[in-house]
Amino acid sequence: MSLVLKFRYRFESAHRFTSSAAPSCRTPHGHTWYATAVFKMGSESLDGAAMAAEFSVVKSAWKRFITETVDHSFLHNISDPLIPFLIATTPDARLLPFPADPTTELVAGLFALKLKAMHDASKISAVSPSAVFIQETPTNSIHFRFEKDGSAPAWLKKYERSKQAWWMSADPTARGLA
Repeated sequence: MSLVLKFRYRFESAHRFTSSAAPSCRTPHGHTWYATAVFKMGSESLDGAAMAAEFSVVKSAWKRFITETVDHSFLHNISDPLIPFLIATTPDARLLPFPADPTTELVAGLFALKLKAMHDASKISAVSPSAVFIQETPTNSIHFRFEKDGSAPAWLKKYERSKQAWWMSADPTARGLA
């Protein structure tokens, strides 16, 4: 691969864990996150304008997903017992449900599936998604890579079965699980 394209966006978001795996994360808390979408070239040559692909076209859905859906949202386990109370008291809360605790690992994996779904719908063939890099704090980050054939790793495949979930939808603004 001769060129790699990266698009990085910052977002503010809160999350919490319902398990006891990380006790300090059981309290809702926020972070300044960074999400980087990584694309690889689809061929070994540039187009007639000497570009791998026009940046604004490649990054538009990713930027919209981060800025309109993820930014200032509460990333939560779908089973979090706080959610019914939050919906009852704040009906317009910006919620983004996860099938398990929204660990940085799961955020990176589901964001990668989302990136792939949006890219597949775009019909852009000059580049393809290869990775997602999530930085949760100045010291904690996860670098997710698709397999060499472009597929999801085994641990993530079970979440691909949720065809109606936001991470499988090409719509950058989708938030639902069904």
